[in-house]
Amino acid sequence: MLIEGPFLILSTPYFEDGAVDYDTLVAEAEFADGWNTPGLIWPQSNDANDLLTFDERVKGMESLCEAWPRLGLKAVLTIGISGDNKEDAVKNALAAEALIKKYNIKNAAFCARPPYDGTCDEDVREYYIAIASVVSHPVIIQTHVNRTCPSPTVDCILYLAKTYPDVYGWIKEETNSLEANDRQRLEMVSPYIKTVFSAWGGWQWLYQARRIGTRGLISERVAYAPIVNYIWKCIKEGDPDDTLTQAYALYRLLIDQRNLESNSLRGYSLHLLMRLGVFKNTISRDYIEKIVTPAGTYPIGDKSVWKLVTYTLPADDAAELDKCFDDTMHFINNH
Repeated sequence: MLIEGPFLILSTPYFEDGAVDYDTLVAEAEFADGWNTPGLIWPQSNDANDLLTFDERVKGMESLCEAWPRLGLKAVLTIGISGDNKEDAVKNALAAEALIKKYNIKNAAFCARPPYDGTCDEDVREYYIAIASVVSHPVIIQTHVNRTCPSPTVDCILYLAKTYPDVYGWIKEETNSLEANDRQRLEMVSPYIKTVFSAWGGWQWLYQARRIGTRGLISERVAYAPIVNYIWKCIKEGDPDDTLTQAYALYRLLIDQRNLESNSLRGYSLHLLMRLGVFKNTISRDYIEKIVTPAGTYPIGDKSVWKLVTYTLPADDAAELDKCFDDTMHFINNH
């Protein structure tokens, strides 16, 4: 099983009352798989890790596991098993392993970011060792969670990959800014590392793919499956039509909508998923109490308590985003 290329994180859809819409979650996966997306991940983003109960997570996992063979989906089903601590992660991993076995999923992997309660590299190492003790599938290490927990050092990642070669060796390198490039260069030359993914929405993806050699992107950009998979096709084939730079420029226009009032992933991405007919609404769970830092958002207190937010783009913002998306699809249809 090859673990490389765009691995897109599924956004969590909700009904009007805030309940999880599991049928739409499956439809989202089917949409992305239809554009030849190599891998799909859920649950992994803050709305899924932080604002779902354990039972909701498991029900979503089972909905996807049941759908994979029934719909003949080809993407690697990648289940997020991140936890606040190693006990949470082990609990999530055991539930995911049981479902993969129940539905006989052949193309399955896991993804796990560091624990919230980690304070040093040793805490992070022990967290991933605990995961390795209970899983039988590859685990992609997401290197960043927030400022409360350090990213695992490159030495830590190489130790895990060398010690547990069947479990580790796949990395979503999401450390801050240009530090990610330096780390990727060190990771790429190690014989224990199979795949290094770009991150941060893809802001450095083209540079990292061309100059460093990353082999994919992990991002919550399912609505952009057509263009990210076109970019990946060009990277794999060596840009035979000399269109890679142009394709990436179009993608950057889509993700760089920082002038928008709702510029979060739960804003413009859901607008496009709804326009595509994949989502029924742009309703989201949001934190009642939270800490917001440049490195991320995370909750305070009871994470099962949340409020509902409906993202609605102003008319001009929606029109600009739609224009960029239409031009991107026109480019894809002509290439």
